[in-house]
Formats: sequence, structure tokens, C-alpha cells
Amino acid sequence: MQLENQIKRLQLLFGLATVWLVLAVLLTLQLWPDLPKTNLGWFLLVVVGPPAYVAGEGFFGWLFSEKHGKQISTKQFSWLRVALTFVVVAVVFGLSVVITSILKQ
Repeated sequence: MQLENQIKRLQLLFGLATVWLVLAVLLTLQLWPDLPKTNLGWFLLVVVGPPAYVAGEGFFGWLFSEKHGKQISTKQFSWLRVALTFVVVAVVFGLSVVITSILKQ
């Protein structure tokens, strides 16, 4: 019984490591001409990048869900939803620019 639990844990860890590697490779390909030039940059890309990517996908999937959209406006198309989405994306973009400029120093 304990051996089966250990095998299941190893399979789970192997699966997570594989997904992590695939995400790191995809992020590297996405950034291909502008790859990191420092150890900190590579650390952020390989170690911080995949969980940040997954967290971002989950957060924006939740934030821009149909449920939240209907709470803002029940219309099929709403300029208010467009404006709020623009503000959120602008803030995230601005934060990414600030963080990038700090890391380049």
C-alpha cells in the first residue's frame, strides 16, 4: 500500500515537472530574440515564469468570466465592461514595464 502511494506521488511530481518544463520552453520560445542575459533573468524565466503564467491565466480567466461581466452589465455588449477591461490591462502592462525597468538596472 505504501509503495503504491509513493508511486502515485512520483507520478504526480513527474507530471508537474513535465508541465513546468513545457511552460518554461514555451516562455523561452516566446521571448526567443530577447533571452535573459543574467542569472537573475534566467531564474525568473525558468523558476518564477511558469507559476506566474499559470496564476495569470487563472486570475484573468476568473476576472473576465461571464459571471463578473454580467455583474457589471447584463447587456450583450457593454462599453463599461470594455473600459474596465482596458483599465485592468493598462495597470498590468504598466506594472510589467516598471518591473522590467527595475530588473534591467
